[in-house]
Amino acid sequence: MTPPPAMAYWMVDDMVKNDDFERFPSRKSPRLKFFDYTASNYYFVTICTWEKRCLFSQSGTELNQFGEIAKRSFENIPQHFPTVKVDKFVVMPNHVHGILILNEQNVDLSTVVGQYKSHVTHQIHLIYPGCRVWQTSFHDHIIRNQADYERIWNYIEAKPARWQEDCFYSYTENELPRRGHDPALR
Repeated sequence: MTPPPAMAYWMVDDMVKNDDFERFPSRKSPRLKFFDYTASNYYFVTICTWEKRCLFSQSGTELNQFGEIAKRSFENIPQHFPTVKVDKFVVMPNHVHGILILNEQNVDLSTVVGQYKSHVTHQIHLIYPGCRVWQTSFHDHIIRNQADYERIWNYIEAKPARWQEDCFYSYTENELPRRGHDPALR
């Protein structure tokens, strides 16, 4: 039975007055507060697959069909955003690392990454409709100096060889397929 409108208003009003926000959880933004993500800068991004499933490869070095889509799409970011340069990146079985360089203040980092994720999802859905591809959002790190850049560049370069040491590697061992994923893709 639906409460009358006055009763429904009272219930919502009471929840707000009591600061009962546990019923309405909110996500904490992973972006740095007060930072202008349209600023010309170097950014290190990490984009994870849904539930960290190994959608792009099993070995860390040999990409499957979906991994090739993720790779080509990352390489093609400058075609969609001419003021953005792809410096260094790697597609791992369940995530993508990359250094993006924004050269002008006409696009923000979230727009670039969102467009990338959307394009990859669309291409994968042409092959495997309904497959959940990405986790919500992405991780970023603002590269602050040359030493920071070199450390991250070397990290990306060495990533495939160190796949078995990766914190996400355990997700590939003895997993049962979860909703939205075809066991044949594993």
